[in-house]
Amino acid sequence: MSNIRNIIWSGISILGQSGITFLSTVILARMLTPDDFGLIGIVTIFIAFAQIVVDSEMGGALLKKPTVTNADYSTLFYYNLVVSILIFLLLYFTAPLIADFYSEEALTDIIRIISLTIIIHAFRVTQRIMIFRDLNYKIYAIINLVSGIVSLGVAILIAMEGYGYWALVWMQIVLAVMHVVCMQIYNRFIPSLTFSRESFRYQFSFGISLLGSDTIRTIANNISTNIIGKISSMQFTGYYTQVGRITNFCQNSITTMMDQTIFPMMARMENPLKVLNVYHRLLWILSAGLLLVTVLFLVFAELIIRIVLGEEWMSTTEIFRILAISIPPASIQILCRNVIKTLGDTKKIFYLETVKSAIVIATLLAAAFAGNIWVVWAIVVSQIISCVIWLVSTERQIKKHIAGQTTKK
Repeated sequence: MSNIRNIIWSGISILGQSGITFLSTVILARMLTPDDFGLIGIVTIFIAFAQIVVDSEMGGALLKKPTVTNADYSTLFYYNLVVSILIFLLLYFTAPLIADFYSEEALTDIIRIISLTIIIHAFRVTQRIMIFRDLNYKIYAIINLVSGIVSLGVAILIAMEGYGYWALVWMQIVLAVMHVVCMQIYNRFIPSLTFSRESFRYQFSFGISLLGSDTIRTIANNISTNIIGKISSMQFTGYYTQVGRITNFCQNSITTMMDQTIFPMMARMENPLKVLNVYHRLLWILSAGLLLVTVLFLVFAELIIRIVLGEEWMSTTEIFRILAISIPPASIQILCRNVIKTLGDTKKIFYLETVKSAIVIATLLAAAFAGNIWVVWAIVVSQIISCVIWLVSTERQIKKHIAGQTTKK
């Protein structure tokens, strides 16, 4: 009964986040220009990469650990804080170089300000793990909803004052701050003056392979915007970024559901045969649901663009239809990744993410010489190929564990 309740609250949290993201897309698309979204789209890969390094997947080790002490949490917190400060300084001083590469002077100030979210994120990681260990998805849903509403309100006010892309920058900063404040009110976490080398080694050994795979995955998932930003106009980059926010609703929702609900529950399954049964059930449900969503997106593409973004964005319909095809294969990979993580085979995840990234980057670079639309098609092709590889590998890994357990008996 508690598992059902957790899934319901997790669903509310995800729907709330998606709803707020949808509202921000609808409202801000009518208040800002494609160039504004293009600038933020270019910055996304740097911030996403930085937050992955700060998070480092070390917290996943604490989700699997039977008993967690304040020393464990404090060790994770201090690691996050130190790394976040170092990355912030790196981005702060390299911001002018990035701006020169894209010939966009505004990127210097944008990167320096939005990089503050990296340090704020360091205060959020440990507290989020504490909530997930308690499987308290109700409080997490409330925190997400409150934080999202406040940050969207601030973004709308800034956009109304005519500050353009700064509305998107401060929306991210306020969202991060609200998360930290709300979590602190709930957890009342105060780190002890303790850094446990033993705990760090335990967490690091679990997270290092996942950190590598997450880093590669983040680069592969976001590099398309940066390639388009370099070879095309900032307007087309904005078109791609904004349309991508719509198609990413499904993928981001699946990712959140898997990471926050499915993995914490599956992480405690010791029987690989049970993991296999749950995996097959989720795979069929996920595939059917995503196929239906994709068909609806393809059929009603023009109507969706008109309602969500407005008449001035109708030229993005072709981009939207192409990206919609990538939703099922990209989302299924997230399920496979969490299943393999449940088995503890983090090195396998690193290997698969490396293979996927090589495929993505190779197809993107090849398509870059053909033009903008071909770059978008390259994303779809690479996701389909990668999905097949993940499906085959996941099945093999589970059966390998089942065979190993049978041999022991």
